[in-house]
Amino acid sequence: MYTSLGSVQLKSGEAVEVGVVSGPDLEWAERVERLLGHKGPVWQWQNAATVRRDLGIEPRFYLLHRDGDPLANIATFTHRGTGHFGHVWTRPADRRQGAASQLMGLQMAHFRAQGGQALFLGTGYDSAPYRIYASHGFVGSEPKSGQMEYYAQRKAQFEAQYFARGAVGIEEVQWRHWPASAALFLGDFPGAVRCAPLELLGRASTEGPFLDLIEGEEQRREKGEPARARVLCQRATQAVVGLAVWGWDPLWPSTCVVEVYCHPAFWQEGGELLAALPLPEAERYVAYSDGDCPQKGEVLQITGFKQMARHARRVAPDRARTRLVDVVVWEKS
Repeated sequence: MYTSLGSVQLKSGEAVEVGVVSGPDLEWAERVERLLGHKGPVWQWQNAATVRRDLGIEPRFYLLHRDGDPLANIATFTHRGTGHFGHVWTRPADRRQGAASQLMGLQMAHFRAQGGQALFLGTGYDSAPYRIYASHGFVGSEPKSGQMEYYAQRKAQFEAQYFARGAVGIEEVQWRHWPASAALFLGDFPGAVRCAPLELLGRASTEGPFLDLIEGEEQRREKGEPARARVLCQRATQAVVGLAVWGWDPLWPSTCVVEVYCHPAFWQEGGELLAALPLPEAERYVAYSDGDCPQKGEVLQITGFKQMARHARRVAPDRARTRLVDVVVWEKS
């Protein structure tokens, strides 16, 4: 569905229309895909899916266009008002005309008007885009990090409501978990080793890694293969509060790397979540925890893993690398 948001005047004096395409929208799909065609394969797949299919999320492509010909874009991908901000792009011929800044002002106002709660993005730390996003209310997630976050209300209030204790369910990975996972994995919670198979260490964005996971899970379902991930979801808020996933070790043959990570308020369901994950046949299963998150080690232990080694000061839990924490290696046959 297309909704006009009025018009803006570029520095050249030209007036261009502002609109938002809410997927699915087959009329605008090809134009959106063409504008963002420079993106890599997984992003082209994601754009095509979100603009053409009803995925149970809220994809919105905010566009500046001349009579239907887009020249600039900002996108948000949310579920119940929480998720990813990205795909900021202006065609080279139309740059330095104030397009992105004006478009973002209208986009953020529309996000709030639609009941938006939280947005997360990644960019270069203290870069020109970083400062533009900051001018629209985004703040750095932590020192020296290009990850930024925006909250329509106070962060503490959002997290208290979003991650409130309540009934949970264990689910296969779906599209709605992609935007909903951002608040957990970018949150200031204990745990440096958050998802080794997806290479998520410290406070890291799921924007790219979860897309690869979703694409792979869709292919596995089409082939009738067992899932390689399970999500723990808070039923009332639909927050992702836990993830269990496996992947093959890139070095050692027949070795499966097993992962489980939960919000601090939901580690008591961690054992059930990990037990619900179907594992492939392997000679050994390994897992990793770190000194900042003893709850993870407890879950691994109750699900049959034994501590095999401890690497001192192996990983930094923060982008600024102010300290290093120990990593514990777990294994079961």
